[in-house]
Amino acid sequence: MATTRSGPIPAEAHVKRAKALRITAGTVAGVASLALALALTLTPGSLGLPSSPALYERVRAEDRGGEGVIVAWALLAVPIGGLLQTLVARLRGGRIAAGWALLTGYWLYALLVAVAAWQVQGLFPPPGGPGKSGGLFGALTALALATPVCAACSRAVFRPVPGEDGDTLGGQIRGHLATVALLTWCFNGAFISLLIGKNFAYPRSGSFAMFFPGGFLWGFHAGAALGMLIGTRLQRAPEARAATMAVAVSLARTAAALLLCCLCVAQLGWVLPTWAVALSAFPALIALFTPGARNERLGRWVKYHALELPKDGFDR
Repeated sequence: MATTRSGPIPAEAHVKRAKALRITAGTVAGVASLALALALTLTPGSLGLPSSPALYERVRAEDRGGEGVIVAWALLAVPIGGLLQTLVARLRGGRIAAGWALLTGYWLYALLVAVAAWQVQGLFPPPGGPGKSGGLFGALTALALATPVCAACSRAVFRPVPGEDGDTLGGQIRGHLATVALLTWCFNGAFISLLIGKNFAYPRSGSFAMFFPGGFLWGFHAGAALGMLIGTRLQRAPEARAATMAVAVSLARTAAALLLCCLCVAQLGWVLPTWAVALSAFPALIALFTPGARNERLGRWVKYHALELPKDGFDR
């Protein structure tokens, strides 16, 4: 128990103070990294950098300044959040080396997302171009980077041993990685599905496959299935592995059913205008998840899923 000059600090007050420190450190990390990212990308001269590096010119030529700020924020938030949470973790007895190993992996993931986003950015017109989808691309990029940034700006990567339930450091890290994999691939799956749906028409002379339900839900479920599959590999108990695998298979089946529904709706583009195809997607989704889910055969392919995050994944 912690103490002060006036005597010992009650356990409940100590827990509240520790939580307040973690929240404060995470908030400061997020705000400070955003301010630094804005200064780095918008006014680099204020930081003693060249006013127009070659990379900046390429980003400006493609009108991707907003996405540049998002990527810079993520690449800065991971180490800044780690540094501030390290100070808090020392007070809590958290494992510093293990936490920084996770942070290094998350920073490399953010860098990989930045490279991948740059490769596909040409498929999304800039904000002032045809389709005006630049905002959508920026939002998807932010979602793809959000989970590791949240992990870095919270106490999630620095684990005390033993854990609250007596879990070992290895068990806590596996639970944390399973949570990050699930959330990350949910967003990445949605990103990929919208990318596919926006730029490929089924049929080519018909309608885009980005309409609801195909534009988001099938990719979200497919990504969740992959995230759960990764979580299965991190489980040690055979019963837990079997249960997680069953959920992953069910999510994959639902993703396949949603994609098939999307492709069927898109075929209406042969005979209907675009707005009519978009409107028809909603009753198709309702039919799939209500009468369809009650059908004995179709019900195996369409299920409601309440995703349960693995234990000790994030701070509570």
